[in-house]
Amino acid sequence: MSNSIEIMEQWFKRVWSNEEEDAIDEMLVPDTNASGLGSQPRIGPEQFKEFHRCYLALMRNIDIVIDKRMQDGDWYSLLVTFNARRRDNGEPIAVTGNVYGRVIDDKIVEAYNHFDFIGLFEQLGLMPKGSFDNCISGRKSAW
Repeated sequence: MSNSIEIMEQWFKRVWSNEEEDAIDEMLVPDTNASGLGSQPRIGPEQFKEFHRCYLALMRNIDIVIDKRMQDGDWYSLLVTFNARRRDNGEPIAVTGNVYGRVIDDKIVEAYNHFDFIGLFEQLGLMPKGSFDNCISGRKSAW
């Protein structure tokens, strides 16, 4: 049996860098709860695959670097940098995030994700630059 962080390193490599959709079925239990990836939790491999396909349609050359790591038994906590290139124009993308979750018998059973999605969507050109600053100050953007 591998440790939780090794499983997550494999997850990042296989699912994101290598774009192996089949790895999702192999590495998630059927009722995995992955929250923080949209307005509703992604429950199980099929819902996560929908999320995965949407992101891969926008980005390529994904590399997730683990900057900080902690493990306590089955639980892991990771600070990561998500690097990629836009599919439409090849521009680089880099955002940070935290992933906290649990692995049992080499499978992810729950994951709590917190990423800089505003920064990501700004870099993808889907939100205007400075959206966070405008929102925090109460200004409305002329998008």
